[in-house]
Amino acid sequence: MHELGIAKDLFKIVKEKARVNNLKRVTKIRIKVGVASGIEKDFLRHSFIDHISPSTFAEGAKLEFIKEPVEARCKNCGKKIDTQDKFTPLEEKSLTGFTVGCPACGSVNIEIIRGKDIYLENIEGD
Repeated sequence: MHELGIAKDLFKIVKEKARVNNLKRVTKIRIKVGVASGIEKDFLRHSFIDHISPSTFAEGAKLEFIKEPVEARCKNCGKKIDTQDKFTPLEEKSLTGFTVGCPACGSVNIEIIRGKDIYLENIEGD
């Protein structure tokens, strides 16, 4: 469960942002999770609520997750591809549940340019 390690890293950022903004208590943590990140938000939530935030300035903070869609680019023809595009059907090559073939040229030389990361969007508190 690598979500615990990610939760710890995010909590360090929350702690620093709270310090910089003179927050004594954090009431809301908003996290953006890319569809292609491989992160299970329920495991991440569990890590924060049960392992990281108890007895801290963020205990009881509401966690809000925002889904970041996948956007890719074909390295062959340069076409930008998002989850709204239909990928070209290919043999069992898959990228986070999407068949990976450029709809313009059919190339499998695809690079994910958005939707593979996880990051702290913002925090709220007093």
